[in-house]
Amino acid sequence: MALFRSTPQIFTLYDTTLTQAVSTAFVSSTRQITLSAGTYQYEGWVGGETASTTAGVQTQLTTISGTGCYVVRSLRGTGYFSLTIDQGASRRADNAPRLLASSNTGAAAQALGAWLNGTLIITSAQTFGFEIGQRNATDAANATILSTGSYIRFTKIA
Repeated sequence: MALFRSTPQIFTLYDTTLTQAVSTAFVSSTRQITLSAGTYQYEGWVGGETASTTAGVQTQLTTISGTGCYVVRSLRGTGYFSLTIDQGASRRADNAPRLLASSNTGAAAQALGAWLNGTLIITSAQTFGFEIGQRNATDAANATILSTGSYIRFTKIA
């Protein structure tokens, strides 16, 4: 018997908090989303920037448990209009869904944009959001800032 859902269930985590980190420790955004148990297809974008020439940028999701297949394509550079270094796509198929939004500058670049796509399977309700930190070194004078407009849109498929 085919599964047909006349109205798709769509859930969006849209972050406008400008969460800041002044060390390599991750800082969680106050914007969160709760998903019920199920299988989801998702797509999104997450970014971060800093004025520091040494700190770098890294992102991920807060603690969440489940499984899935995650693809993240990242670009880095000295600013959002100069994301010139294509870090390519990374693919994971495992039980570490916090990494479905995991990206980093890999070097002391000042800006990062990551495009997110994949599937997520969770067996119980989960509440989570974005995290940001400095990647390479602590630079307390130049915070790393989560980009406003970072988002993930989940469509429940089962």
